[in-house]
Amino acid sequence: MAKKRITTLYPRDKNALSALARCGYVSREQLGTFLREKRVNAYCKDGLVEKSVYSRPGAKAQDIEVYRLTKAGRELCRRELSLPTYCAQNPAHDLVLADRYFSLSQSERETWRTESQSREDVYAEIRQLRDQGEEERAGELWAKLQEGRLSMPDAVYTRSDGVSVAYEVTTGNYGQEEITAKVEAAEALGAEIEFSRA
Repeated sequence: MAKKRITTLYPRDKNALSALARCGYVSREQLGTFLREKRVNAYCKDGLVEKSVYSRPGAKAQDIEVYRLTKAGRELCRRELSLPTYCAQNPAHDLVLADRYFSLSQSERETWRTESQSREDVYAEIRQLRDQGEEERAGELWAKLQEGRLSMPDAVYTRSDGVSVAYEVTTGNYGQEEITAKVEAAEALGAEIEFSRA
């Protein structure tokens, strides 16, 4: 068995792994915010991160090196950092998400909630409403969730001014129904909604 290269997780590793866990794909440049080339290569050799090249259609000269967690990398994030992982979509989508993540301050990044965490937050809200005897509102939210009329945003974070933002990266496949379901979810999460196009 080959010797592991990554044996200790330093704060810079935690920052890099958090970005990968929360955004799916990140660019080499973004990863370089935290890690040197040698360290990134060690992650790849240990099978925790995989590298690929994202080619924008019709723009070969603008190829971007991108990275995402492997199954072993996702397990490491859960086990060592208690980080739930965002399911990598595709580089076109995830790089827009990562751009937003990297534009935030460190304290704002700490508030970042993934799509699956937001779903858990809505379930918790439904339970709380039921506990408070607000069965009608709880039932309404539950029904919307079951019928797909509530669709969780890609991320929710809290800005430095205390405002919660639901952030969704849209593609050409989005219709009005999908947009409305995202808006409804943001309302349920007590957040403003913001859309960006992949």
